[in-house]
Amino acid sequence: MSKQKLSSIMAGASGEELSAIANQIKTDSVVRILKEPQKTLVMVKVRESVKNSLFYLGEVLATECMVTVDGIKGVSVIAGDDFHKAASAAIIDGYLNGNRDNEEILRQIEALEEKQKKERETLNRQLRKSKVNFNVMGE
Repeated sequence: MSKQKLSSIMAGASGEELSAIANQIKTDSVVRILKEPQKTLVMVKVRESVKNSLFYLGEVLATECMVTVDGIKGVSVIAGDDFHKAASAAIIDGYLNGNRDNEEILRQIEALEEKQKKERETLNRQLRKSKVNFNVMGE
């Protein structure tokens, strides 16, 4: 699983869901916190569609954390100020950085992805009901 996909899944998950996975990792591994979860600001870069140029839209409040899991570094930066979610995401990242083939942890992360897809599909169906089509006279 790629880092980008893993980050996307963890960002969309709830703190409780990530905490449950991180607690399983804590029972089998030695977790050391290198950088306690703390608030930070992150610049948001956006691509302007007309000239196709990049610019900074502004800053977003985020929480960052850094840990080691059995000596392997894990890092997370999560939008918002949920310290437990950031710590859990860093633990999961460190665990997976160790090239571990724990099928149970990967299966749980894939289950989170499927749950998020279903929730997105349900929301999209609800939004499509309110879609408005505009017709221009004379065309």
